[in-house]
Amino acid sequence: MPRGFYICKIYLHKRKGVKKEEMKAVILAGGFGTRLRPLTFTKPKPMVPLVNKPVIEHVVDYLVSHGLNDIVVTTTFLREMIMDHFMYREDVRLSYPTEPYPLGTAGSVKNARLDEEEDEPFVVIQSDNITDMDLRGLIDFHHEAGGLVTIAVTHVEDPWNYGIAKLEGNGCISRFHEKPDKGKCFSDLASTGIYVVEPKAMEFVPDGIAFDFAKDLFHLLQAKGKGKMFGYEMEAGNFWTDVGQPEEYMKAMEWMLRKVKRDVFIGENVEINSSGITGPTVIGDSVVVEENCSVGPNAVLFEDVYIGKNSSLEQCFIGERTLTGDNASVKQSIIGANCELGKEVEVLKGMIWPFVTIPHSTTVDNIVKRFVRFDASGNGRKGNENLLRTVSDEEAFYFNMRRGGKIVHTDFVAHNLKEFVELLKKVDPRVIDYHLREGYNDFAAWIRDVFGDEKLAYEVERIQWWETKSELIRKIREHISELRRKVVFHGGKEEKEGREN
Repeated sequence: MPRGFYICKIYLHKRKGVKKEEMKAVILAGGFGTRLRPLTFTKPKPMVPLVNKPVIEHVVDYLVSHGLNDIVVTTTFLREMIMDHFMYREDVRLSYPTEPYPLGTAGSVKNARLDEEEDEPFVVIQSDNITDMDLRGLIDFHHEAGGLVTIAVTHVEDPWNYGIAKLEGNGCISRFHEKPDKGKCFSDLASTGIYVVEPKAMEFVPDGIAFDFAKDLFHLLQAKGKGKMFGYEMEAGNFWTDVGQPEEYMKAMEWMLRKVKRDVFIGENVEINSSGITGPTVIGDSVVVEENCSVGPNAVLFEDVYIGKNSSLEQCFIGERTLTGDNASVKQSIIGANCELGKEVEVLKGMIWPFVTIPHSTTVDNIVKRFVRFDASGNGRKGNENLLRTVSDEEAFYFNMRRGGKIVHTDFVAHNLKEFVELLKKVDPRVIDYHLREGYNDFAAWIRDVFGDEKLAYEVERIQWWETKSELIRKIREHISELRRKVVFHGGKEEKEGREN
């Protein structure tokens, strides 16, 4: 997925005998964080907490420690969260250029016009990179090498998950390939996502279209001949990881805890009542853990989580504001934000999307999906057209049910109201029971939150349980027919007025 970025300044000797120059750095901070879902449905990936501080703040601190303190942030998904978080930070200057649509990593930098404003090279770093690499060593090497791009590389055990490079004796990259097939890896030197880039390299990046550093620009520069790209090998003792996936996140968490010589990190206003915490574990701010619980190892609880009595959590992520009832068990699982787990719920190797409620005495051992609201306004559509639209996979309605004590997905997914009505005719009655539990009406919530139709949502909420399926179908069909008549009427009226004018 495309990523946004940061831009910062660093002061250093460009070459021996040359006065200090001002140099910028770029932190790629966009994208949707799909590998960390469901945690990134409610937070942009840069804002996911790592040892109770957003990942991107760790990156900013790293850059500031190397003298970079003039930062431009270019983001797309939930960018306001990043802007609000850094609003009062005084040791860096932050600005946020608008990216009209996702432009890819190199396209985002092009959009910031660095190549037009600066003669000096700039540093690029991903917002999910956690490292203690000597940044000055990378910059000095770049100046000595004289190429257009220098990539910091490191040895990895799974090179197929990264862009890989083959280096010559002087560090020149003779071959580069982004995420090759497992059997076609010609090197174990992986790109860390940390680069030094000359403004001239950006001349190869087109304006206004999605263009990536690793997938596009680096291959283009390689085709131009040797001497354009170089690789800087990190020292063996340096730490680096990409926390964009759960396993690497845990690795970074453990490394940070070791640095401060702790195996458990507990946030502010936390209440732990006679329970055991085993590290490595991080507990966020305002978390409550009731009596006789076991938390950890490898447990991460985000802010405002509540854990009921006699519960057990191990190798898991618990998203913000999620609640568990008493006697819950969560192992090797990821639970999104704002979920409610009833009493005696077991989640084993499961994944639960945000705002899901799991009934008492239920087991989850798969993925439980619920629609995610991205834009209830319909992206600027008129109300009638908004309700008739087809939505994304994330906003779609997933028909789940309880079967044999487990919550399972039925494989039925509705991307629009017409599809929803057709699937209602086919689903097992237990689907209706699950989505219309006492105090919950997922059908009305979907119509309200995704389509923004308060009138239809209210009508659906009033349906009685004994008339559910037939009445749901009737009301939604009537509403769709009414809306279509309005769309046709208004469309014809506008067309007529256009001819008259």
